[in-house]
Amino acid sequence: MQSGAAKKLGLAVLAWIVIWGLIFYDSLQSAASVWIVNDTFNHCFFVLPAVLYALWRQRGAILQQPPAYSVLGLLGVLAALVVYALGKAAYAELLQHLAIFGLIPAVALYLFGWRVIAIIWAPLAFILFSVPMGEEFFPQFQDITADMAVALLKIIGIPVYRDGLYISVANGNFVVAEACSGIRFFIACVVIGCAYAYLNFISKWRAFAFVVFSIVMPVVANGFRAFGIILIGHLTEMEHAAGADHLIYGWFFFAVVIVFLVMVGYWFSDGQRQWQSEVVNVHEGWHLRRPSLLLMASALPFVLALGVKIVVSQQQSHTFDMVERGLQPVSEQQVELEPWTPRYIHADAYRVGYDAANGVHLYQAIYFLNVEGRELISSFQRLFERRRWTLKAEYVQEVPEVGTITISHLTSISGHQRLMAHWFVVPGRIDSRASVIKLQQAINTLSFRSSGGAMVAVSMEFSDSLQAAQSRLLQALQESALELSQSVTSQ
Repeated sequence: MQSGAAKKLGLAVLAWIVIWGLIFYDSLQSAASVWIVNDTFNHCFFVLPAVLYALWRQRGAILQQPPAYSVLGLLGVLAALVVYALGKAAYAELLQHLAIFGLIPAVALYLFGWRVIAIIWAPLAFILFSVPMGEEFFPQFQDITADMAVALLKIIGIPVYRDGLYISVANGNFVVAEACSGIRFFIACVVIGCAYAYLNFISKWRAFAFVVFSIVMPVVANGFRAFGIILIGHLTEMEHAAGADHLIYGWFFFAVVIVFLVMVGYWFSDGQRQWQSEVVNVHEGWHLRRPSLLLMASALPFVLALGVKIVVSQQQSHTFDMVERGLQPVSEQQVELEPWTPRYIHADAYRVGYDAANGVHLYQAIYFLNVEGRELISSFQRLFERRRWTLKAEYVQEVPEVGTITISHLTSISGHQRLMAHWFVVPGRIDSRASVIKLQQAINTLSFRSSGGAMVAVSMEFSDSLQAAQSRLLQALQESALELSQSVTSQ
């Protein structure tokens, strides 16, 4: 009898998961496409099945607890739906993925309460590893790797020169590319570390310490890996640690570190998790939770359908454009021929110019509407051609009557230096922070304003001192930034 109640509740949960999958099919499909294409996230296919398995193995402990509704859980559900609406409005897939996977633990908290969540919080939190995120931090991990490699080379007395992500020693030159950043290695170690901690530690403090170790260890290890590659190249006159040797060494090092991580976990483990699969007693409150699950699932489509109608109707209304200020309209192909221009793809209009008085190039990429595949803010947009330039430094500058502008110091392997200031213009805001602009676009869409926007850049090459170049660029911005930021909205 008790086992039958557990099976009925399990079927209700599975039914909710199926309806959840149907409602959010398009967002789940976009997440799955990332899981398939990107090796970094292949593990995501196993996250939800593993979580459901863990919950089923704990069914005895779960069903003994009295379920209770949680107001905080309800707020979490509403927050997830708001984030999903913002993600849909701004075509921000990361927000959509965070919302749909975050909705599951929020619903669990709302329907089952804190006593149940205290037992299953770890598997529910593990669901967030289904979100294909982390590669947004490539630049930060590249900098950390370069910092560590250079510091270690200096410690052992090897002369080294660093220019941005380029590292030069006497026998050769190296660049810390995205593949060398260690972000994929980091994600793998954190996922493995969290799973191992849940399964093989009884003490919460030991489990927490092991998770922290799995976060810190891959970052440090990748710094040593980069250092080792440069050292081998230096000692062997660049005969090894380049090309295929580089990849083989990297994968071998990765395997060794994973084995080391598991061994550390084995040494410090204080016992394996004891599952409570046998259902001894089912609290009577659980019989009321099955219809609640299905009722909530059936209500979600109406909420989301309203959001979709708002998005569709708005996209057919107001369009965005920039006021013409003497810049020359050009095609995307013409823009790509210039070595200095940003690589913003699929814009509805491009305009470029040259301010001879200040010696700066001017650039605008204009998106009349924010539609899927033609987005102002996306992971495909690039401030510069990465095969030609590397980012040496970046800082924020406040320009009167305009707002926050980001200035980037770029260098090329051939020795050229360039300063580039850039910012975004959307209805209601001028800012250089992509996340702020993405959020503003979502708000504009949901409030029936134009969803379009533009990226504006002012760039100059220099060969004198950095301070002198910065002064000239700031002078140019004070004269032209406001004029370059004027926009119009039309029906």
